[in-house]
Amino acid sequence: MKLDRERLNRVLRPHQTRPRALVIPPVSTPAEGPPLERLVGGQVMATPYGSCLVVERRYPLDERRGPARLGDLLHLPGVAVVRLNPYPGLDALDFRSAAFIDTETTGLSGGAGTLVFMVGVGRFEGDRFVVRQFFMRRPDEERALLDRVMDAVADAAAVVTFNGRSFDLPLLTTRFRLARLEVPLADVPHFDLLTAARRVWRRRLDSCALTNLEREILRYSRAADDVPGWLIPTLYQRYLWEGDVIPMARVFYHNREDVLSMVALAAVLCRACSVPEEDDALHPIDYTALGWALEQSGDWSAAERAYRRALADYLPDDVRCYALSRLGTLLKRQGRREEAAALWQEWITSVPGDDVTPFVELAKHCEWHERDLEAALMWSQWARQIVEGWPPGYRRDVTLGELDHRISRLRRKLERG
Repeated sequence: MKLDRERLNRVLRPHQTRPRALVIPPVSTPAEGPPLERLVGGQVMATPYGSCLVVERRYPLDERRGPARLGDLLHLPGVAVVRLNPYPGLDALDFRSAAFIDTETTGLSGGAGTLVFMVGVGRFEGDRFVVRQFFMRRPDEERALLDRVMDAVADAAAVVTFNGRSFDLPLLTTRFRLARLEVPLADVPHFDLLTAARRVWRRRLDSCALTNLEREILRYSRAADDVPGWLIPTLYQRYLWEGDVIPMARVFYHNREDVLSMVALAAVLCRACSVPEEDDALHPIDYTALGWALEQSGDWSAAERAYRRALADYLPDDVRCYALSRLGTLLKRQGRREEAAALWQEWITSVPGDDVTPFVELAKHCEWHERDLEAALMWSQWARQIVEGWPPGYRRDVTLGELDHRISRLRRKLERG
């Protein structure tokens, strides 16, 4: 037995490893250039847990980002975002008391081994929008950074992020818990702009990344000072080990731009949800996606206005068919059958193709509500003729069977008089 135990220990011993402690780099000799705090216009702030670097920028509310000014958001109802982001508490969202948060981290995968080395917090304060950036110059300044962040968001009644529900906030929560500090913002409503952006723009845009939305929606291009997000962890590592401060100024710029663009995008989305028929910031295709989101949220009136706004402009045939189908269904649900019938006839006369939806809907309308069996038979036969031209397959066979059943029933009714 003793021999077996010794043999087992010899097998296991090479695989036993000790937990790896966080490696803090030695104090690096700054590369040639000014100190980081002077380069980025910040100051070192003392906290009960040490110090960290804080950079503050104040922007006038008439600062423009494409179709939106920063202050526009203060005049739009926060409740509008519930239609795009149905999470608890957003029906009382007030952007005046919200904190706009963006983080920069040592990795993009998250987890306990990923540090948050910069947190940008944007708040409306009087006649300014203020962005404060909290930066840890070394990993042992993490608790000081978290303490400053906690103070900056202490009175926030809501939080706005871009992909923060799956990345920024869970990662911040992990860092607060590991630092044994109280987790802020745990119970406040959270408006994740990425969720809303995908519901409105994914139909038209290949990517809903923030920088792509800036180009395509805000018509805004960042200065050459910007840096790609995927490169930021490497730049921070270089700063820690080599004292290279010059690229870090670009990271501060990147983080501020993210926060400011969140404000502008929130304004565009809220305005579109509130008064879709009066807003020109969205592409007609976007209004079809917005209409579906509003319809799903139960706001049929706003959904109808969004669909009609889309149909008032040029749309590709497949998108126009979709908008007509959704609007017709919406009218039908509300008992506005005459309006729906007029819309289905408009569909037939304005959009080429082999979609038989409007023909079938008109056949139903004529049979059950107009009591015009001859017209119902005409629309059914017309639909059958179109389906006969479809490629062979299950869909064609099933649709022909349904139409034949309808046509037979109508003929029997007509024979009985």
